[in-house]
Amino acid sequence: MTKQTYPLLGLHCAACASHATKALEDVPGVVSASVNLSSATAFVVYDETVCHPEALRSAVASMGYELRIDEVSPETIEAIRLREERRQLYKAIVATVLSLVVMVLMMAHPITLAKAVISALLTLVVLVWAGSGFYARGWKQLKSKAAGMDLLVALSTGTAILYSLTHLMEYLLSGSMHHLHHLYFEAAAMTIAFVLLGKVIEARAQRRTTTALRHLMGSQPKQVIQVLPTGEVTLPIEEVEPGMILRAQPGALFAVDGEVVSGESYANEQLISGEPIPVPKTQGTPIYAGTMNGNGSLTYRATEVGRATVMARIIRLVQEAQSSRAPIQKLVDRIARIFVPVIVFIALITWVLWLVLLPHGGLEQGLIAAVTVLIIACPCALGLATPTAIMVGIGRGASEGILIRNAESLEAARHIDTIVLDKTGTITEGRPEVKTIHWLSGSSKADHLRLSRVEQLSGHPLASAIVQALNIPFNPLQVMEFSEVAGKGLQGKIGEKVYRVGSTKFIMDSGVTLGEEARKALEEGEAKGATCSLYASEEEVLAVIMISDTIRPSAREAINHLRQRGINIIMLTGDGERAAQAIAQEVGGIQYIAGVLPEGKAEHIRSLQAQGARVAMVGDGINDAAALALADVSIAMGQGSDLAMETAMVTIRTSNLLAIDRLLSLSHRTLRVIHQNLFWACIYNLIAIPIAAGILYPISGYLMNPMLAGGLMMLSSLSVVTNSVVSWGRREDKS
Repeated sequence: MTKQTYPLLGLHCAACASHATKALEDVPGVVSASVNLSSATAFVVYDETVCHPEALRSAVASMGYELRIDEVSPETIEAIRLREERRQLYKAIVATVLSLVVMVLMMAHPITLAKAVISALLTLVVLVWAGSGFYARGWKQLKSKAAGMDLLVALSTGTAILYSLTHLMEYLLSGSMHHLHHLYFEAAAMTIAFVLLGKVIEARAQRRTTTALRHLMGSQPKQVIQVLPTGEVTLPIEEVEPGMILRAQPGALFAVDGEVVSGESYANEQLISGEPIPVPKTQGTPIYAGTMNGNGSLTYRATEVGRATVMARIIRLVQEAQSSRAPIQKLVDRIARIFVPVIVFIALITWVLWLVLLPHGGLEQGLIAAVTVLIIACPCALGLATPTAIMVGIGRGASEGILIRNAESLEAARHIDTIVLDKTGTITEGRPEVKTIHWLSGSSKADHLRLSRVEQLSGHPLASAIVQALNIPFNPLQVMEFSEVAGKGLQGKIGEKVYRVGSTKFIMDSGVTLGEEARKALEEGEAKGATCSLYASEEEVLAVIMISDTIRPSAREAINHLRQRGINIIMLTGDGERAAQAIAQEVGGIQYIAGVLPEGKAEHIRSLQAQGARVAMVGDGINDAAALALADVSIAMGQGSDLAMETAMVTIRTSNLLAIDRLLSLSHRTLRVIHQNLFWACIYNLIAIPIAAGILYPISGYLMNPMLAGGLMMLSSLSVVTNSVVSWGRREDKS
């Protein structure tokens, strides 16, 4: 199965995006498709054995849009869009100037034949040259039975110009001045000018919604310095291959992912992790593309290049997330698909009602009202309401090290009322250290060797901590019949005896009883919040190993913030009761469940959900995979492994637990902006369309001018985009 984000050019409104989505979904082999109007991209999941990208391109080309399936850089796409924007601006300026001339001519009484002919010619230039795209796309949409804003513009301006030309021809044939008073050239010309101008302003405003993503995309150098035995050469970044030795000069951006070979420095990794504290870089430490080298000069070996780097994966994840549709968008899509046909029907009904209710002059007045309805109706505002807010929210999160997988995840976070925190690596640093090894009276110096040798065979972090604490560089002992039981302990035969290391239950299940000395040592360690492991022979416990993990500095503050939101916090841990209680008390007296094995975490999530809780699970994305998969929102903490980035709904690349609170703020604020946008988009159409149809005419004699309608349509779209961007500049709250 292939997942791909393609640039999609030529979109103009919500209906465009909705119909393009439907066209892609109808291609055989496509599993799902989502078109984002704000970012002008299509995210498609398809079976490459059934579907070819060319079929996707053809599907949308038939509707007047261009899907770029070739390998094209973000810079090239940006250049294409800027070039199209400049072309639109040029057309908008010319159309505006010509339309103003037409308006002056048509409003300067008396109207003469010369004025009418010049106005007609200038209007035709505006419509045929500046507005040709609306008619071409409108015709393709009509043929595909997929009406969009282009069709509304084409129908309204086309009706106005044809009606005016008809009256002009009748004047030439009859000479009756009556016909010169029913020319609406200025309405047709100004509508095209307003729509073009609105699209240029809207495009510029929309570019602000992708600021964070463009910042990520621009965070890679174009050239690198390769270190060769014969000297150093400069290469384009496209030619870098894994294994090459590269040099990073002081203050330079790292070009690819790699591993330091020589030199010492610091790296600013805030762009990836969200944390501003520089990270030391010495031989053997990893470096990431797009992060900045400090004051030292480093040589490093390239390990991942191009689309395989962490930065590239983050960019891909953000692009996919920004192209995804929130559940609330599905309703908007359904409305968008029927919006234009409904507006055309309303315009026809408007004309008919004017003819019936106003026998004298109803034809002309009804035409003005119908054209105004077609112009003022704005599917753009409705279509931009959700994606612009989603793009800004997800982009904002990415710039702070919070990678949100899709819009559905962002919306789901809004409803969370319970957060389950895995202890190790989430509340704590995840780097266990041996605080004390309490050797019991029955042990000997030889047991130090035995314990070290058995632990050396395990890859568990606790085993590494014990080996490091014992610090025995040379160990000649041979271990036979070594075995390890996940979450419980390990054992091995040395000489004629079996030695075991693990939890109290694991040791006692083997038949070893706890003596008074061992029991007191266990109670002492657990009272201090330490994880206690026992080392035992076949007959007795020989040592109590007390291991502690440092609590994250942000844990207490973050949990306090989450509680202020009314969220229930639960800690899951495999530690014993007393150790779990000590950690829970230290971070603020939270609820905890102790002695939970990895496979048992999922059962606790399922139990909470059965009680009606909306649960977010926070873990490391690997050991907690089953629990994360069950949770309503899965959050992976830490530096974000491949698995975490692929499976978790949210990956928080910073180690700061306050990022969870920040995620909820992002969700609440984004959903609030979406609701604001949808409210104003709906209110605009509900109020504007009846006024355009002439509902105020019987009361006040007011009939809206089509030129004013064009301006209001432009402002409605712009207001939605502006609200999505500006809302993030206001003071944030904990709503």
